[in-house]
Amino acid sequence: MDRIPFTQDEMTVLGEYPARGSNPKMLELNTPVTPRENLLALYRKEMPLWIPQFFETKPFAPDVIPENRVRGIVMETKRYPKEAFGGEDMFGIDWIFEPEVGGSMVRPGKPKITDIEDWKNCIRFPDPDSWDWEGSRKANEEFIAKMYGKCAMRVTIYTGFFERLISWMDFENAAVAMIDEEMEDTVHEIYDYLADLYIKMIGHIKETFPVDIIQMHDDWGSQRAPFFAVDTLTEMVAPHMKRVVDYCHSLGLFFDLHSCGYNKMVVPAMIEAGVDSWQPQMINDTMDLCRTYGDKIIINVIPENTPKGLSDQEYDEMAAKWVEDHMELFRTHPFIMLPTPMDPFGKTYVDPKFVAGIYKYSRLALQ
Repeated sequence: MDRIPFTQDEMTVLGEYPARGSNPKMLELNTPVTPRENLLALYRKEMPLWIPQFFETKPFAPDVIPENRVRGIVMETKRYPKEAFGGEDMFGIDWIFEPEVGGSMVRPGKPKITDIEDWKNCIRFPDPDSWDWEGSRKANEEFIAKMYGKCAMRVTIYTGFFERLISWMDFENAAVAMIDEEMEDTVHEIYDYLADLYIKMIGHIKETFPVDIIQMHDDWGSQRAPFFAVDTLTEMVAPHMKRVVDYCHSLGLFFDLHSCGYNKMVVPAMIEAGVDSWQPQMINDTMDLCRTYGDKIIINVIPENTPKGLSDQEYDEMAAKWVEDHMELFRTHPFIMLPTPMDPFGKTYVDPKFVAGIYKYSRLALQ
């Protein structure tokens, strides 16, 4: 990416990126290139003009993918009442939407598969070719033009490989299947099928929408440790995820993994799968992850919280210090900054002026 000298005009505030979930609202600045261009430069292994920030990508979750409404995550032109969420997904699995948490869970105690060898007779097989992709494109043209002109578009597959196995078998049975040698071949058969399905879905997504990043949700750990040893994930999941990642790359797309849990020990499995970036949960030491693995995978780094009510100068000085402390690492292990309060319930705080300062001082350092 060509280096462009910084000017103070860039700090002109053009608007705000709205808050989403635990991500606070952030300022839209007068940047010399779009946030999309800057972020994609990082994914292409070029040095960006400033430290990219996660809110500069925006999620798109069209209803044409049946799972999005079932999971209670539709982000498109049409808005649905909460009563429309939940129900049977594209495999015939019954989900319950919980309005209090804004998400869905599989109805417990009724696993669709009780004998994994009989899996083909237990689930409904979806056909993405039959979904109304063209109708979704037309319905969302105006929404896409308005929402994604400056930012990268991210489309998420909300149930990955192990999470899908959980949805079919319940957690305990799915976890046993992952480590039982007698079930190993069948789990690989299931994951092969899922990789084929996800590849077909991604092909339609790319053909229909101006997507830049495919994100997959596949939780691999708990609050204290991963569910499995790295060798298990490398053997059982990584080869199938790599098929999906390689297909994304063949289309010019990048692949982001959202995997909850304290998962430092299994990052090598993500790297083996070719994952471009990982969005860790806040329980991880993201700076430590970046120092350890950031030369092989892009880590979404969570900055320290900032106090409320400081002066503009104080926030500016904090940002200058943060960039000074982290720029050397960024040059060799480039990361995406994820300005998320450590406490999603609002007791902690990341100030938009601090984040704008990160932009300014990283621009100056990288010009």
